[in-house]
Amino acid sequence: MTATGKSRLSQALVGLSLAVLAHGAQAQDSGITDKEILIGEVLMLSGPAAFIGKSAQVGSKLAAAEINAAGGVLGRQLKVLYEDDGYVPSRSVSSVRKLIDVDKVFAITGTTGGSGVTAIMPVIEQASVPTIVHVAPNAAVLNPRKPTVFMIGPDYDVAAYEGLRYLAEKQGKKGAKFAVLYQNDDYGKGVLRGFQKAVKELGLNAVAEVPYQRGARDFSAEALRLQQAGAEVLYLGTTVTEPGGILTETRRLGMDMTVIGNWAAGLSATIRLAAPAGYDYFFNDYYAALNDPAGKRLVESAQKHLSADEQASLSRYSISGYVGIRVMAEAIKRCDKRLTRACVTEQLGKLKDFATGGLSGPISLDNPQGHAVPPLKMFQVNAKDGSLRAVTDFMPYTSR
Repeated sequence: MTATGKSRLSQALVGLSLAVLAHGAQAQDSGITDKEILIGEVLMLSGPAAFIGKSAQVGSKLAAAEINAAGGVLGRQLKVLYEDDGYVPSRSVSSVRKLIDVDKVFAITGTTGGSGVTAIMPVIEQASVPTIVHVAPNAAVLNPRKPTVFMIGPDYDVAAYEGLRYLAEKQGKKGAKFAVLYQNDDYGKGVLRGFQKAVKELGLNAVAEVPYQRGARDFSAEALRLQQAGAEVLYLGTTVTEPGGILTETRRLGMDMTVIGNWAAGLSATIRLAAPAGYDYFFNDYYAALNDPAGKRLVESAQKHLSADEQASLSRYSISGYVGIRVMAEAIKRCDKRLTRACVTEQLGKLKDFATGGLSGPISLDNPQGHAVPPLKMFQVNAKDGSLRAVTDFMPYTSR
């Protein structure tokens, strides 16, 4: 081969190598241009949990709008793409595949709820997409650990345990007859684990564990089971609409119970449906209420950046969506010129005591589980006027 031929061959090989490297970088860094960064969210925007999904959506929209109005992240605008899974696990999987394979998002900050969140994990893990789970914290998400997946919020079992402990130790209910109503899916089974742990470790008297099917509307049979068991304390492992259904039935049966749930029970839509039954029920949450000072600031910002219809969907899940985007944006910002999925994953894993402006306790993901667990506080609903009040400050955990 002549010198000229060798030179041309070398140039061709160099060109091929650069093309391969460029293709690899493009594959790794999909969802990034000089002007924008694509973030994906799978949410339940229709179906029985639509209020939760829409509420989380307006929170992430608000965070992105604030960030973009301030110049974006690393000079790029955040563009958030949403897919509706209808709270159906098979649709959750097809939705996340579309975001990753078709829309080419860079990262994911919305991961639906119920069994959908666990159903999409294999797809996310295979694609190595930086992901923050915040809408529906679920222990199964991090067990086994998935390198690019991080979670904000206590597991449902922890929330159930701590809520029941509060009633037993602070409300004098240790000697009462305890029951749980739980959705028959991954979400509800997490609640059930927490209930069973509280019964065992706190020495509670459990008289009924009652499942219901997702989307159920008629709770007459479940209420009858609770009555026959003599339930005096009821834990609600429910979403938005079910508390109204079950509590209407238990009240019709003349049951005078102490009722408690997790943060889903504190949504305005839930309270509107459940309050007419007349139970001043308890719930716990790791986010501020919208009438707290930090919550009021969020509402004021929403008035600047969101439509009237979007503002009507504001709830604690909006704070969840807001914080999810803020945390992801912080990790992206810390990568600076090394903006790759690998770098963002690394920076998420180093995040410690990230301040949310009072919307929650500090967010720390720098632990082997990649799990931020802000402290919980207890609230109580006034059934007469639908208001709520904090009955504790943020409390230390005893069950982790």
